[in-house]
Amino acid sequence: MFRIAGTGCSLLDIIYAQVDFGSPSFAPYRSRLPGDGGLKPGKLVFTEDFERFSGQPCLEALGVITGGRAPHATNIGGPGVVALINAVQLLDPARFDVRFVGSIGADELGAQLRRQLARTPLDTSSYLEKPGTTPFTYVLSDPGHGAGGERTFVNNIGTAWSLGPDDLDSEFFRADLALFGGTGLVPPLHDALDTLLPRAKNAGAFTVVTTVYDFRNQRRDPAGPWPLGASAASYAATDLLIADREEALRLSGQTSVSAAVAWFRARSVGAVVVTDGMNDIEAAAGSRFVPLGTGRFPVSRSVVAELAAHPERKGDTTGCGDNFAGGVVTALAQQLEAGRKPLDLGEAIAWGAACGGLACFHMGGVFTEERLGQKLARVKACLEADQGVG
Repeated sequence: MFRIAGTGCSLLDIIYAQVDFGSPSFAPYRSRLPGDGGLKPGKLVFTEDFERFSGQPCLEALGVITGGRAPHATNIGGPGVVALINAVQLLDPARFDVRFVGSIGADELGAQLRRQLARTPLDTSSYLEKPGTTPFTYVLSDPGHGAGGERTFVNNIGTAWSLGPDDLDSEFFRADLALFGGTGLVPPLHDALDTLLPRAKNAGAFTVVTTVYDFRNQRRDPAGPWPLGASAASYAATDLLIADREEALRLSGQTSVSAAVAWFRARSVGAVVVTDGMNDIEAAAGSRFVPLGTGRFPVSRSVVAELAAHPERKGDTTGCGDNFAGGVVTALAQQLEAGRKPLDLGEAIAWGAACGGLACFHMGGVFTEERLGQKLARVKACLEADQGVG
């Protein structure tokens, strides 16, 4: 049995659809300076900073922005858990064991999150009940912003402040693949990545780090690079780093994706994948992987074509990056379990692009299956369609 263990960001997404980022009601809440607590498309702020910026309680400000509408949906959110839910939906349960360590509060939000988690095949027996509020994020979604739509986020870290290194037991570090997903929203884990990643790697795990907009460190230093753990040891112990364009630039302190990728590789990251919305994915990898050629890969061509032909089928872009990461993890886990050498990162990126693209067709990050294998069939069909689209 191939074991996958994950930890990091897990929360409840409260989604407001059809928010116009260009509207007069949104304008007073738009960020003016980096780290000031205002809203900015694609970025995240904390509830307390947003309230300080706006001078209003969060729900009052959201009422102004949305015209008093109720949330459109609630869904499981968070880069860590959404990626692994995607993976466990795609992997053979007879060959892969997938578990997640997260935190949750003893409140109504926690009860909602538990009900939704129970509808997925992910092993959540390692979720820890902590004092405080279940982590949640208000997601404001503007499907008309830019080429593919965009979101902005107001986050309450809640019990994630209490999830730390001591909550990862010895079983976690016996995994064949260890995912640390979006730990920027789980500060005690994020600040310890330089010890957690080497521990997992030294125990034999293939280590994966996925990033999230790190507003905590952005607020501390709007100009300097974001830290990944307390020292650079995090990078050398990372077999695969997955980030979006903004996160890659802010972590590296570089001004272009190519320069950021080179910066990560110079710090001995095994492989780097950087997404950029609807634009090409850029990647680089070491000798453990098949050569990547140009290092540039398209997003799902068939999804782009379908959305152009049928815009009415669009849900929102929430969770596209998380599902992309889950698709990459799925493909690499299958290759590792089969003993493939070298690993084919290009193939894994194709799986990621299909998963990320398909997330555009439903509201929120998690697709709830009606039957076992439903999502796998969708992903395989998308992969086949992508091969036929020039």
